[in-house]
This record gives sequence, structure tokens and C-alpha cells, in this order.
Amino acid sequence: MIIDKSKYYYVEPVEIEVYLKKAGKVRTVIKDLHVELIPVEPGNEKSREIFETFIMKDEPIDLMEVQNLYPEYIRLIYDSYYQNMELFEKLSMHFKAGLTGSIDSWRMALYFTELLMKYEPTVASKIIGDFQTHNLNYLIIKLNLLKEPFLLEDSTVAYLIKRRNSAYKDQPRDKEFDKLVELWEYNVKEKFF
Repeated sequence: MIIDKSKYYYVEPVEIEVYLKKAGKVRTVIKDLHVELIPVEPGNEKSREIFETFIMKDEPIDLMEVQNLYPEYIRLIYDSYYQNMELFEKLSMHFKAGLTGSIDSWRMALYFTELLMKYEPTVASKIIGDFQTHNLNYLIIKLNLLKEPFLLEDSTVAYLIKRRNSAYKDQPRDKEFDKLVELWEYNVKEKFF
């Protein structure tokens, strides 16, 4: 089976400066770093049930809906996320709007997810499962299918690269991928100097 890299990968543009010896000039070219989206494996039977509920409906895992469908987790979710509950409510609204066709809502949901991932892991996510990473993958794939341009924060790209490298740790190294990651990391460091 051939995997469509435009859908199941996050594509990060990497600037590469090339010295053209004959012309005596430096040119900047852009190469695409394709970071494969590694699926999230639920950690236990209950999280598997939650994941499957949303996957079967082809929807992101909405924490507000999790509370409706699994009321036994209301207290756990509240205790873990009470400081950010307003953000999760807004995220839920963007999920619902995205499911009814709003492309801008998918993009906003992606940015809310990036923000909320910074507060993980929590006790709830250890029991429910890594729903944030699942949603990140879901939203990237959704925007890719819609052919909508977007970029992620550097920390999110680094996280996706780390997950990809962990999944491929026992495989032969992809030298082109490694080189692009190295150039991307160099560019990120240069931004701050």
C-alpha cells in the first residue's frame, strides 16, 4: 500500500542555503520535511473504548463529549483540567463547527490543541489515554485532506519528530530525513540568536 505523504504526514518547510560557486551567490531553497504521524495506542481497555467511540464516528476526542458519554470520568476530568476548562469548551465548539464544515474551526482547533498539549500529561490523560496527541494527528490529517495550509509551533514539530523517531528506532536510519531534521533544528536555534 502506498501512503499519501500529503495526508498522513506533517510537512514542515526547511530553508536550506546553497552556495552557487560559479555565480558567487547564496540561494535559499525550501525542502519539505515529511514527518510521519504515528498513531496513538490507548493504554488500557477503557481508553481503547473511548478512542474507538470517536474513531468510529470519525471525530476528534472531545473532552466535553467524553464527560457526556462516560460520566464516571467527570470528576477526574474536572480535577485534571479545571484551570483550562474554558479552553476545552472553546475547543469543543471548534470541533463541532469543523464537523459541520467550518475549515477555519479546524485550524483554530489545531492551535487550541497545541496550546493544551503543553499541560500534559495529567492524571486524566493517563487513564483516558493520550487524546491530545490523537487529536493533533486527526487535525493535521483533516487539514491535509482539505488541502488547507497551516504551520505548527516549533515545539510541536519537535514532538512529532520525537514520536516518529521513537517508532522507527529499530529501523535502518533514513539519512535524508535525518539531514533535514538536523537542518530544521539548526534553523530553529538560529531564530533565537
